[in-house]
Amino acid sequence: MFDDIFPKPREKREQGMPHSSFRYVLKTLLYLLITGCRWCDVPKGEIWTSKSSAHRWLKRWQLDGRLEALQARILGIGQEKRLIN
Repeated sequence: MFDDIFPKPREKREQGMPHSSFRYVLKTLLYLLITGCRWCDVPKGEIWTSKSSAHRWLKRWQLDGRLEALQARILGIGQEKRLIN
């Protein structure tokens, strides 16, 4: 659904932390936006990304225009499914 917006996953790095799944990053960012929780209250677990990783990707996506494309796509899906009044 969002494959054309997200960058291609990079090859596995030998050092450092592995890259977070963009699905988990988006899920974490949507949780923050929907609930209005603080960054320190981001859920932890296998299906979430860390607050630092989510924040880093949010800044990148804001700068390169991906955040705006994601917002437009999500709003389009919501309108298509008649979830937005």
